[in-house]
Amino acid sequence: MSSPKDNVAPLALSGLSHRYGDTPVLHGVNLSVKSGEFVVLLGPSGCGKTTLLRSVAGLVNPEGGTIHIDGRLTNENGAERIATEHRGVGLVFQEYALFPHMSVAENVGYGLQPSSSARVHGLLELVGLGELADRYPASLSGGQQQRVALARALAPRPSLLLLDEPFANVDAALRDSLGGLLRKVAKEQGASVLMVTHDQEAALSMADRVVVLEPTTQGGVVVQDAAPMTVYQKPQTKTVATLTGPCTFVDVLGQGETADSPFGPLTLMEPYQGPATTVLRPEQLRFIGDPEGDVVLEHHQFAAGTHRLHCHGKSGATHVQHSSAQGVPELGAKGRIEVTGSVWTLPSDRAE
Repeated sequence: MSSPKDNVAPLALSGLSHRYGDTPVLHGVNLSVKSGEFVVLLGPSGCGKTTLLRSVAGLVNPEGGTIHIDGRLTNENGAERIATEHRGVGLVFQEYALFPHMSVAENVGYGLQPSSSARVHGLLELVGLGELADRYPASLSGGQQQRVALARALAPRPSLLLLDEPFANVDAALRDSLGGLLRKVAKEQGASVLMVTHDQEAALSMADRVVVLEPTTQGGVVVQDAAPMTVYQKPQTKTVATLTGPCTFVDVLGQGETADSPFGPLTLMEPYQGPATTVLRPEQLRFIGDPEGDVVLEHHQFAAGTHRLHCHGKSGATHVQHSSAQGVPELGAKGRIEVTGSVWTLPSDRAE
């Protein structure tokens, strides 16, 4: 039988606003994290991501709006109701903030009341560091330190885990494995997660939901809150589109189910009438060699099993994903661009 707390969101923000001096940082942000959910905050520098996370943690007292953690009011229009140490959240910062004079086990157990060696060693086994319990942070790699920080944050069994750029100090080769481990461990420990990152690959691969913040003259606002695939395939603004991966913007004229474009007629994901801008992802485009074509291959980059072709033509710069198995056209080759599948349109008032 479920308890009343089972129906309470681990985090709920309403109308959150803040400024530093005369500089607005957040404006009217509404956000919730459901039980067991992994939510990622994505946005350009200056949009207020870190301020929002620090507000939830209790390190910033926002001047407007409310914050509820596990149903408890922690902040209300500039008044702090519950101090940081009593909020019951776990924190993992990009610097990890491990105590250098403490062993790995002592770091993980710090703050546990009462102390529990079984809990500490269970978590270390879970993050793959069971044999390093007696080591000190200075002797660990960046990836190992991140896992220690994660275990320490989870030790008190928080219902909400806050992650601030957790992969900032980890090389790309480790990011995917650590990201998968982080998500697995958080789920197994029953913690909901709110993570701030500028890493779009991590955001799209790990999140249940992606919340995109965009800076405005009034402060950062939420411009899209949706599943990763929706944010990628149907971005609501140009900023969202560029934040979530390479893309090409092309002006078109919507004709209902289709649109006239420099690449010929395009099929639209949703009917639209009038001037618009399409968002074309590299995997939707093909370079077709044609001596009479008006597109020129200027540069290409190898990326695992594909090449990214950088082309230029009358519609401007275009990025095309090309299978390496098909061979790579010579630089300077002429051709044309073919669009496959249906495309997403941004109305002119959201494409500025």
